Amino acid sequence: MKFRRFIACEAGALLVLLPLVIVGLTLNVSAPGLRWIMNILTIAAAVAAAVIPIVFYAFTPTLPELER
Repeated sequence: MKFRRFIACEAGALLVLLPLVIVGLTLNVSAPGLRWIMNILTIAAAVAAAVIPIVFYAFTPTLPELER
């Protein structure tokens, strides 16, 4: 269950990060406001993609499953 949530969160971060990187590298955006927003969103998505594994596996202990 924890691994599924981890994959879902990581996929969401990558789903935001990859299009922003592709658009940022392929298009020459001349509007400074739009370029600034794209840079901030790209950095935030990259930080989120790097922090998600730490939050899921370093801060929360993995408890053994209960046998029934």
